[in-house]
Amino acid sequence: MSPPGTDVAFWYRYTLLSTESGHQEGRLWAALTDRADPAASTFVTEAVGLDDVRTGAAPFELTIDDSVLTSRSATGSLEGLSWDLSYDPDTFAFTPLRSQALTSVLAKTIGTGKHWSRNESVAMSGEVTIGDRTIDLTDAPGHQGHTVSGLSPPAEWTWVQCNDFAEDPSAVLEALRLDDKLSLCLRLGGEVYPLNRLQHVHPASPWANVVEHDEVGTWRFRGAGEGVQFEVTVDAPAECWQRVAYRVPDDSVRYNAHCSLSTVTLTYQRDGEESTTLTSDAGRAEWVSTDPPLPGGYRPDWS
Repeated sequence: MSPPGTDVAFWYRYTLLSTESGHQEGRLWAALTDRADPAASTFVTEAVGLDDVRTGAAPFELTIDDSVLTSRSATGSLEGLSWDLSYDPDTFAFTPLRSQALTSVLAKTIGTGKHWSRNESVAMSGEVTIGDRTIDLTDAPGHQGHTVSGLSPPAEWTWVQCNDFAEDPSAVLEALRLDDKLSLCLRLGGEVYPLNRLQHVHPASPWANVVEHDEVGTWRFRGAGEGVQFEVTVDAPAECWQRVAYRVPDDSVRYNAHCSLSTVTLTYQRDGEESTTLTSDAGRAEWVSTDPPLPGGYRPDWS
């Protein structure tokens, strides 16, 4: 999430992990990125044993140590960085493939896991505190999603989400590239345009979404269908990177170069309307691979 009109963004994560070698843990992650003062940016993570993890299903609740995630709130505290957030859940969930039956088949046959963004666009209120600095939040554009479960996450992916376009607060963009497959979703004025049918995602399809350029820090792509066509450019400023490392169930590691303050330029045209361009400096983007996408130290050090 990122408060409008500021140069800061806050990223948090709750994970449960069990690996083939027998490693088990619950873990909290949190990062504050400050574009105006990069020296004030920070990233912290801490693991606990499963004895310090509690779960509930109705309603959903995950407690790791004393930090709690629900469907409409998140609280946590790590090494001088704490957060207390609340939000109304989104009514729409984005998945890379619209067919959940096909998603389940692929997850079982080739082990890709299941991905979804449950709270794709929410307005977060509360506060984030780091040391003696408190960031007060009222309806800050936020996102709870890009979640994966399964035994074998992809080897690499590129992802972006943005719901902080000053020219049109209703606009929401999410894109996820898994290998050579690109899923897109655009929301405008309450309408949802998910380009995530097999015809949009499979690269052999004549209607497939197109990646025009993808290297760490710069991504251009386009898509058309469902009554809209659009193209997007994502640029990540060098001073806004967070470097994190995820261990996955087969004990391998995914290295994530994450930028919560990327510049996103979106140009779209709905059927029968003129072309419109929106921009934001608060896109959440990441490049992930089995090798570090950028030089530098990645935390935690799983070695």
